[in-house]
Parts: sequence; C-alpha cells; structure tokens
Amino acid sequence: MTLVEVVIMLIGSTLANSSNSSGGDAPIHTLLLCNNKCASKKNNKTTQQQRIIPMKTLLQISIVGILLALAHGLGNTALQYSSYPLKVAFKSCKLVPTMALGKCVTGRKHTVLQYIAALIMGMGLAVLTAADVFSSKTKLQSISDQESLSLLGPILLGISTILDSAVPNLQEQLLQSAKVNTSELIFVSNAIMCLVLVAYTTYSGELIAAWNYCTQHMDASMILVCQGLCAYFGLQCYLAIIRDHGGVAGVLFANARKVCTILLSFILFSKPFNVRHFLGLMLVFLGVYLGYKGKQQQQKKKKGAHQKRKSKGDGKSHDHNV
Repeated sequence: MTLVEVVIMLIGSTLANSSNSSGGDAPIHTLLLCNNKCASKKNNKTTQQQRIIPMKTLLQISIVGILLALAHGLGNTALQYSSYPLKVAFKSCKLVPTMALGKCVTGRKHTVLQYIAALIMGMGLAVLTAADVFSSKTKLQSISDQESLSLLGPILLGISTILDSAVPNLQEQLLQSAKVNTSELIFVSNAIMCLVLVAYTTYSGELIAAWNYCTQHMDASMILVCQGLCAYFGLQCYLAIIRDHGGVAGVLFANARKVCTILLSFILFSKPFNVRHFLGLMLVFLGVYLGYKGKQQQQKKKKGAHQKRKSKGDGKSHDHNV
C-alpha cells in the first residue's frame, strides 16, 4: 500500500464521517471525545449527534493500523532477501492462517475440509500468479547465491503473512462486536499507517525522491491518485463484507479479486495462456468446490446439534408433565 493510497483513504473517510454528522467534524470528535467522562459533560442533544468511540476501541483500531504497516513493511523488505514468486506463494496462502487465528479472535470454527479447501485454493492462486510473473516479457532479476540461501526472506514473509492474517479477524471483531463504522475504522487505522509511512520514508529518503518524481511525471501522479480512489472504494466494500459475513469471507473475496485481475489482464494485454495458468485455475475452482462442500457439512452438523438439543428439551418437558 502506497502513501498516496493511505492519504486518499484518510480524505475519503473524513468526508464520509463529515456527511454523517451535523457538525462535519466527526473524525476530530472521534479522536478528541474518546473519554466518556468528557462526553458526559455535553448535553444530550450533542451526544446524540456525535459518534464517540471509547478509548479501548480506539486503541484496538490503532493496533490494526500498526499491524497493517508492519505487514506491508516486512513483506516489501523480504523482497531484498527472496524472490517475488516466493512472496506471492506466502501471501496466497493467507486464508489458512486467517481461519486458524479466527478461532482464537472471533471464535469461528471450521471443518478439516474447509482448511484443505483453503490450502488448495492458496496453492492455485500462487501457481496462477507465479505463472503470470514467469510469462511476463520482463525478466525477473536474478538472485545471488548468498541471497537465495538466506532464511531471512522466508522468515520475514512468514511474520508478514501472520500479521496480515490477524487484521481481518480484528476488523471483524471491531465491526461486529464494537459496532465501529467502516469510515471510522478506515480513518483511524490509516492515520496510524500514515504516521508510520511518513516517518519511515522520510528516514530512508524515499519520500523526497518520490515527491520529485511525481512532480516531474504528472501521468504517474494521476495513476497513483486513480489507484488510491479505487483502493478506497474497494476497502469500503471489503470491510462491508467482513462486517456482514466475517473476516474469512473477506479474504475469500480478496482472493477472487486477484483471480479476476489476472483474467482481466488477458483481455487488456496480449499475453499467452499456458499450462501453468490452466493448472492454477483448476486448483482455485477445486478449492472453491471443496469449501462449498465443507460449508454444507458444517451447516448439517449445526442443524443436527440443534435438533438434538431440541429433542432433549422436548423429552425433559414430557417427563415433567408425566
């Protein structure tokens, strides 16, 4: 995620919050009026108009922003010690740790078949994306023997993937349990990410270099702005899916978006469709099918358990009447 995307998301969430509040300054009150004692001093009419987030919830949203910044930073740093296809393979299997962490964070349970389906789907997505990379006309940079033998790259990618997998579960908890609005979640988490990115890019010198490049190449600036706008509206839809269906469903739709992106690239750009693409698509479709079957099994188990509890309750009431 680029700094331009983060800034656009901050602006978009600010406008969205302003349109929902009469005063037009909901983000400011979100940050300043987080203490219930201070809010109690306001009159009832004011407190009804303004959305106030507790300090505990605000800290949880800040943790989401920190995890996002660390996940993206570690993932990009890992490219110095590993190849891009390896990063694709790690990120494509994000669904499996998301399901595993969901049991700890939100309490959602999944069947063994659903875990197998997620693993197969991740493998298919990795094969599909890697095939797209290898079929590209631009050759990949060769990695030296010292870098290829380094374990630092896979370690950083593993940590990045785990942190990235925890984010959808935390977002689900905030949206469903804490009843946080999507615009508020985007504003606070991206505000934290913006501070981290500005500090890091200023320290590394990338911020000034990127600014000079964008001022000299306005076409690149327009592309970044369009990319940021698309990312903002996409994130709104993504968080709405997480709020209504859970973090695992959000990651599933994100994986489907990656597949659609690759398929759309065949329409917009002329490139060959090889055996790797076909194998990757077949694995993705197999994972979707097994996931559907696993969901059916889970629903049958829940229905059977509900019927057993109901029959036991009816038996006890019958004995009591006798």
